[in-house]
Amino acid sequence: MRIAYIIDSYSWITTFTVNEMVTVRGVGHKLVLAPLYSAGPSLLHHGRVETVKPEAVLPEAALDLQVVFLAFLMFARRPLRVIKTLATLHWAAGLNPFAHIGIIRWTPKALATGWRLGKMNVDHIHAPFATRTATCAGIAGRVSNIPFSFTAHAYDIYCTTLKLRNDTLSWKLRHAAQVFAISDHGLRLLRQRAPDCAHIHLVHVGISLNVFTQQPSPPQHDGLQLLCVANYVGKKGLDTLIDACRILHDKNYKFRLRLFGSGPLKQALILHIAQLGLADKIMVGDSISQQEVAERMAESHLFVMPCRRDHAGNMDGIPTAFMEAMAIGRPVISCPIAGIPELVRDGENGMLVSSNDPRAVACAIIQLGDDEALRNRFGQQARALVEKQHDIRATVALMLRHINETRHGENIRENLS
Repeated sequence: MRIAYIIDSYSWITTFTVNEMVTVRGVGHKLVLAPLYSAGPSLLHHGRVETVKPEAVLPEAALDLQVVFLAFLMFARRPLRVIKTLATLHWAAGLNPFAHIGIIRWTPKALATGWRLGKMNVDHIHAPFATRTATCAGIAGRVSNIPFSFTAHAYDIYCTTLKLRNDTLSWKLRHAAQVFAISDHGLRLLRQRAPDCAHIHLVHVGISLNVFTQQPSPPQHDGLQLLCVANYVGKKGLDTLIDACRILHDKNYKFRLRLFGSGPLKQALILHIAQLGLADKIMVGDSISQQEVAERMAESHLFVMPCRRDHAGNMDGIPTAFMEAMAIGRPVISCPIAGIPELVRDGENGMLVSSNDPRAVACAIIQLGDDEALRNRFGQQARALVEKQHDIRATVALMLRHINETRHGENIRENLS
């Protein structure tokens, strides 16, 4: 099967999307990458993009003469289908001006992509997120008669502000051949938006259990080693974690926290750490490769990320970093929002505390830090759950099975017609 992935940019792909594509290709399918725009030099750190080896990568330009020309050809070939697709999509956007602007912005690229994928005999189009990549996949798929699917994660379904709200989500849910939610929490939300759609399924994000292998907990000679790998954004609750570290420091608790990531709040976090006098206790680093993430996790005792819902309604679905830490055998301390309790089970393989509560975070750290037997038991159970629920070979197999159901249904309709 030839599957086209609609991605934001070839030089900026999430680690879990790369791993998914590598696995899809590994079981014998051909990949076509269709980027929406060019993001300049590669900022990838997962180290596996070279192994994707797509059959083709479409031009990255969001808008140029070739895009305009191919969009015109697509419209000339199927004018009624193009008009109907765009009209219903704009209708779904309602009174949200940002949604309409987004549709207009990506329509030429989507039409040109539909033309190109049709000429390449692509069997299926998939978007790894439910926002602009799914919008483009939906337009391209509808006008070229290629079934499309998308995966819904977190910001793409949870944001509530006018600018970020996904007001065309219902249109995508109705017109997609298959839709995948990464958590039961997300699945319920999507089914509430489209209760008559039977093609919305739970497919967890998967990780490579060959990269994230279970490792023994390190000695505690230099105190408790804490780790957090995250984007430096508000929903991760990193300011709460830093405040919790101040409480640990005031109690003369021996610890060290290492943060790795990137994002707009990095300098604010560094300043906050300095103001609290914790510069010798907390290290703030840049993004690191997938292999380095595994190594840093093996050197840690606990993974801590006190997630929250931010001012825009955005929150994590189930952070991939939690799966990775738990696969190594490290308990996670976080908060019971969205799909997190489906993975981090309080008192079983980790601990969940209230968001925005530094004292509760500090107490959880001390409880697990002082009880090595409990940490190890949680770590064993964490690994077992990840093996059962997040093995990328199983999650990709499930996704492909649903996609193949779409192809089987199309074949039946063709034979009956």
